[in-house]
Amino acid sequence: MSEDVMMEPPSADRKWTAGSIRLASCTVSAREISARLGIVADKEFERGSLMSPRNPASARRKNSAWIRRSGLANDSDLADHVRVLVGLLDGCREELARLSVDCRTELFLGFGSENGQGGCALPADLLADVAGLGLDIVLDLYPPGAVDDW
Repeated sequence: MSEDVMMEPPSADRKWTAGSIRLASCTVSAREISARLGIVADKEFERGSLMSPRNPASARRKNSAWIRRSGLANDSDLADHVRVLVGLLDGCREELARLSVDCRTELFLGFGSENGQGGCALPADLLADVAGLGLDIVLDLYPPGAVDDW
């Protein structure tokens, strides 16, 4: 590397974000949620399955869970995660409303920073879009160094 290129030390205020849609139900299977929405989940867990598949003595899941991530990098703006997820569900509003009778429907957002401080802005029109889908917003905050936990 050339000596005239100066390397910057890692920023002490580096932030990370993540976003996903989560649906959970004790009556509707994760596979059925995928079929009804026409969207493939990133993760699916069926009711009654082991919490830890490698441990046959582990607890069993009380609910089925369907999870779809935004697919954006962790350095993306939190609002961009929300926009992608809202866009993903835009074509299936009616089915999502029907599923909400038997499912907990959430927009699950993660936020963390290296120094434990930070914030983000979610524009009113974007929040209106989320409300129009009937999704609850769950904001999960993480302490410094916790990016690998998500």
